[in-house]
Amino acid sequence: MMKRSMMKRSMMKRNVMIVLCGVIMLCALSGCQLAVESAGAYGDKGANGYEDRLIGIFVTTEHLDLFEFGSYFDDNIGKFSGGEINMDGYTQKYQGRLYAALTTRELVDEETGERTTMREYSFKDTEGILYCVPTMLAEDEENSYLAPASDAAISDGHVGISSGDDESSISLEGTIFISPSSMNRIYYFNPVYQSADSSVYTVSGESFMFNSEAYGEGTVFSQTLDAVTTVTENGKAKTESASVKITISVMYRPELVVIVQMNSDNKLLARAEYLPDELPEAFALEADTAYFITETQKKDGSGDAVVSREIYGCDASNIETFYARADGVCVKRCTTITVK
Repeated sequence: MMKRSMMKRSMMKRNVMIVLCGVIMLCALSGCQLAVESAGAYGDKGANGYEDRLIGIFVTTEHLDLFEFGSYFDDNIGKFSGGEINMDGYTQKYQGRLYAALTTRELVDEETGERTTMREYSFKDTEGILYCVPTMLAEDEENSYLAPASDAAISDGHVGISSGDDESSISLEGTIFISPSSMNRIYYFNPVYQSADSSVYTVSGESFMFNSEAYGEGTVFSQTLDAVTTVTENGKAKTESASVKITISVMYRPELVVIVQMNSDNKLLARAEYLPDELPEAFALEADTAYFITETQKKDGSGDAVVSREIYGCDASNIETFYARADGVCVKRCTTITVK
């Protein structure tokens, strides 16, 4: 009798597990989260009144499966009945974290040969686009500093930092240009936090599905994360706010970049063609160039030619073009303009 009862209990648990796994798969595909929370309300509050601060965003094309299902199941198995699952309970404590590694990188000045070291955070084993402003703690707190970090995929980035006695704030804005492909893509906007001990982590965020057939060049989608936290310094409360805005913008894949130089009589002086990722770091204009045009050749979803052009005066100091990475992200490339 006992053996039969144990078998029945085991089968019930397995059935519940199967149903829950199905729920998790549906949430992952639709971008829903099992634990829904407001940005900035995530971290634990320590004894000094410190709350984990929102410092940026980690954009991925894969769902960060961080929900601690085993713990949730063990704590809530008694609530499952009739094949139905109620996920309205407090689930925040079951949301796992993906911690970033603090690494050191050496930089060498090409002109002077001087070497410097730079500390930075990265999610080494997880592919994604990191954009954040972590605090690098020093033994002497006065020597701690903010270290903005941005992946090359972030174009038109802007970081704002404000600090005062009663309040401080950070703001990040940037655009990720993506090229259409034959497959739909899902982008996940995972908030990044920093704890009082300076550890940096991300949690699962909301998602956006990009339909390559529905969106043409120039289509944009934005995601904004806002947070307000309170810290206590020397017995005095201080408000810290953060705002992170990421825009996804569609750009057809650049296939060829042409630079055309013209003289003051509008006659052609020179014409040069480059693959988008092979433009030189510096480009020298002919001495008689009055103006020049950059032409970027692309193809739309139907294979038809699309051309965009920019015109510059001979006094231009640089030009900006784009090339597409293997992951479909179009990265901005800056070329310095000189004169022969």
